[in-house]
Amino acid sequence: MSTAVLFDRYGTVDELYVAELPVPSPGADEVVVRYQSIGVNPIDWKILRGDLADRLPLAMPSGPGVEAAGAVVAVGPGVTRFKNGDAVIRHGRPGTYRLHETVSTLPEADELTPMPARFTAEQAAVLPVAAGTAFSALRQVGLGTGQRLLVHGASGGVGLATVQLAFLLGAAEVIGTASAHHHDLLRSMGATPVEYGDGLEDRLAAFGPPDASVDCAGGPQPYATAVQLISDPTRRVTIVPESADLQVPLVDHVPKELPATLSLIGDRPFHLPVTGRYPLASAAEALTVSQKGSVGGKLVLLTGS
Repeated sequence: MSTAVLFDRYGTVDELYVAELPVPSPGADEVVVRYQSIGVNPIDWKILRGDLADRLPLAMPSGPGVEAAGAVVAVGPGVTRFKNGDAVIRHGRPGTYRLHETVSTLPEADELTPMPARFTAEQAAVLPVAAGTAFSALRQVGLGTGQRLLVHGASGGVGLATVQLAFLLGAAEVIGTASAHHHDLLRSMGATPVEYGDGLEDRLAAFGPPDASVDCAGGPQPYATAVQLISDPTRRVTIVPESADLQVPLVDHVPKELPATLSLIGDRPFHLPVTGRYPLASAAEALTVSQKGSVGGKLVLLTGS
């Protein structure tokens, strides 16, 4: 049998339940992956709450989760890209809060990527949402060598990935807004931290105008400072749909986002701190922590495998 965390209707974490299901079998062009680590993200509780139901309808029962890492344990007919034992990263459609999953291997599905040997399963599981989104955002604003980047919400998962990828792209300086207790973390990654709150505009203005900005926090203050400090709207982007408009566009995810991100990272230093680890059966607790915010890193579910 195989453990899965599911819900039968949209709502709060109270709708989640743990089920024991038969281990699935792969069909044509599919593999079965046994997950070791599963990333927990704000999009997971937004999926559960039904926020995305209009553009991402789900057949019930369904489950949260859009990223995970583990190993292939069964291979279906026609599969040539993967074999039993291959370490892989799963990304994309919802449903990763489970021990086993059937996953398409077709390149056009873009759901499965080989896991680089340099990453543990825990680190690999938190790459797709944070690093992939950061990569697309930086490509969208056209960050170039020697430029200065402003990152709002720099201590979250996407924010920390944005800081590191910006330097890999040749940024001269990254200024990151964050709560004071996350400033040492940002400094350790080479960023210049600036505290949220009243007077933020003046504190940021003291650094001079940035060349581009990535908003990972959302809300009126990140929006206002981006518009005030950067004249070209094509060099401003947000990852928060509620904060997006013509002045600050929503990030547009590029095709084959995770493979492109991994290519940029290569063997160079890159690390996303994991600040909370929970057993799979405690997914509701992990989502509750995520909803409270100010995590200062990533949360993961562990299967014990």
